Amino acid sequence: MLTLRNITWHADPHGPAVLRDVSFTARPGELAVVIGPNGAGKSTLLKLIAGDHPVRSGSVLWGGSDLQRLPPLGTARWRAVLDQRNRIGFGFTVREVVMMGRYPHFTVRPSALDEHAVECALERMGLHRLARRDINTLSGGEQQRTHIARALAQIDGPAAAPGLLLLDEPLNDLDVKHQHALLAHLRAFAQDGHVVVAVLHDVNLAAQYAHRVLLLAKGRVLADGPAPDVLIPAALAAAYGLQAHVAMHPFLSVPFVHFAPDGLSNEPLPTVTPDHALIP
Repeated sequence: MLTLRNITWHADPHGPAVLRDVSFTARPGELAVVIGPNGAGKSTLLKLIAGDHPVRSGSVLWGGSDLQRLPPLGTARWRAVLDQRNRIGFGFTVREVVMMGRYPHFTVRPSALDEHAVECALERMGLHRLARRDINTLSGGEQQRTHIARALAQIDGPAAAPGLLLLDEPLNDLDVKHQHALLAHLRAFAQDGHVVVAVLHDVNLAAQYAHRVLLLAKGRVLADGPAPDVLIPAALAAAYGLQAHVAMHPFLSVPFVHFAPDGLSNEPLPTVTPDHALIP
């Protein structure tokens, strides 16, 4: 289980806090989606969980253990990270890039388990026909799917369960078909016993696929829980500064959100309160 307790983080010790007293729990079997406007602290939150930023105030725990104190090599066998920007400067093939995710698991040559994990990841992302291609000859979406496959391969296998998969805006460069396919895979991957935490901008995709949603604004938790409890007009308007209208999806039993552009509503916007009053 992933647990964040009272995380406060400053990029500049003398500047304002990027995150303020953030607490959050994600359990094996859950796809947790983090949403919120630009500058809300979503990427910073993932970087703290990934170990890219030191935790100075509060704690990040995995199964009750402080993540900062766990050995890096051992951690790399069950924690994988997909950043917003992923670039390969050399002409590696797609399969070679995906195999990079298995590097923490072997020293000289990959085992049959490593090869199997790579094949499964290629299959999940629909990349088998591109496996021998130079990654730099692919479209942006195909490259993104390759890096997602690398992350999936890294924590695949029975020894890795439960694994922790962190993805920062994984839908970048993906078309609508592949957005839905990826989120369906991530939800199924989580349900296999892993913890998946993804930052998304599309609140309706979060509603459709997330087991739980964390809404951030100005570094604070505005709401946390199942999508119907989080995607409510007051919380969304407070976070995004737009009037939010929430109805039921016409085909699915999930909320459907429509934001009204400025000027289409005369209703006053709710304000973000420091006492987390909007948390259900």
